[in-house]
Amino acid sequence: MEAVRLMSKANTGLVVVVGDDGKVLGVVSERDIIRALANGVDPSTPVDSVGTMNSIVKVHEKDPIIKVAALMAERNVRHVVVVDDYDRLKGVISIRDLLREYDALKELARKPLVPLTKE
Repeated sequence: MEAVRLMSKANTGLVVVVGDDGKVLGVVSERDIIRALANGVDPSTPVDSVGTMNSIVKVHEKDPIIKVAALMAERNVRHVVVVDDYDRLKGVISIRDLLREYDALKELARKPLVPLTKE
């Protein structure tokens, strides 16, 4: 239930589970929770029984964004966890983030280029 509360409060579809050292231990997604509830799992069940604790889809903070898009398509996920050299959480990139950037780039591409002037 705490994962559901966190998702609701942050208006997000993923909660990342981290250890005391900041290292990523797993994730719990909306899909995980819906699947668990559909299978009759008690909402008070610990997240490590409901979420993904082993095969987390993650990238290094220096990886190109195209790698994120490729992983999302390949693994059929909507979120990718971003970590540093020590596997500590740096953030999460969602499909919504990618779409927002894509829409912004498309809009920029439609506008005529304005030459920069020197002052």
